[in-house]
Amino acid sequence: MRLIEKLITDQHYKKLTWGRIFIPLSYLFFILLSLRKFFYKLHIFKSSKITVPVIVIGNITLGGTGKTPLVISLAKDFKKRKLDVGIIARGYKSKFSHAREVLKSSDYRDVGDEPLLLKQKLDCPVYVGINRLLSAKKLLNDYPNIDLIISDDGLQHYALSRDFEILVVDGMRNFGNQFLLPTGPLREPIKRLKHIDAVIINRPSFSSKKIENSFKAKKLDENILLSLHGKKNLKFINLKDNEVIAMTGIGNPESFFNTLKSKNITFEKRIFSDHYEFKQKDFDGYMDKNIIMTEKDALKCIKIKHNKIWVLPLTLSIETAMTNKILQKVGLS
Repeated sequence: MRLIEKLITDQHYKKLTWGRIFIPLSYLFFILLSLRKFFYKLHIFKSSKITVPVIVIGNITLGGTGKTPLVISLAKDFKKRKLDVGIIARGYKSKFSHAREVLKSSDYRDVGDEPLLLKQKLDCPVYVGINRLLSAKKLLNDYPNIDLIISDDGLQHYALSRDFEILVVDGMRNFGNQFLLPTGPLREPIKRLKHIDAVIINRPSFSSKKIENSFKAKKLDENILLSLHGKKNLKFINLKDNEVIAMTGIGNPESFFNTLKSKNITFEKRIFSDHYEFKQKDFDGYMDKNIIMTEKDALKCIKIKHNKIWVLPLTLSIETAMTNKILQKVGLS
């Protein structure tokens, strides 16, 4: 499975060769997208507004762009401004589809790994469900004092009307070959950017083109690794000359690896498919080695027996100008 993912990703973000056979399907995908938007415009498909502002954070490409850290950062900024924030998410790969609350004690298999991470990192209600409109309504019913809702990865979910849209772009990969699925990584055409309120560029490169209404997200430098099983936290320098395994199952693992490289750590890569459910056997061959994981991966490894699992914390800082722009547009400034 991982090999297939790599082959497809290479076609999307490197030179397009054999992937050209899918171009007719991409045109068909474009027609379906256009029809769907047309039906919403004619109100054949209904888009419903709720009683509080909705801020949608999403992307138009496949793979990880860094949405979850941005949701955390933005929610914390709003909380500092004395606003009560609620969060809704799809709950990808969770067992159930109905709208429900995520608790800190929830099983990631029941609610999804990213929503559980959001709940553990934030002091605010988090709800998941396949229908974001129903999730938002249930959240407001249970927490009527909420001032605004952040929808994590709901850009293409038009059934829920939104007041502000944020598009997250991986500044190193940008939009790949700029083809729609399945030839390329795009869920929507590039022209979608013209209708976005703000664009966040994660990991901007010198080759990145200037995008209108764009802001940068700064990754705060972390000097320690957190212990998964309650041991004393570890400084990066203490791993020098140690055998290290960088183990991950996220959409864009290179961002994780690049962070470790910046710390001058020598490591062996162990890559799994996105949202992978880790098992004890994945660790048994590395019992005498240090293992570093992302926060999202690590929360699925609480029951794993291994004394040297370290978690790389990720904290983003966004420009105050963007937070101000959001609150001004939704009427909460």
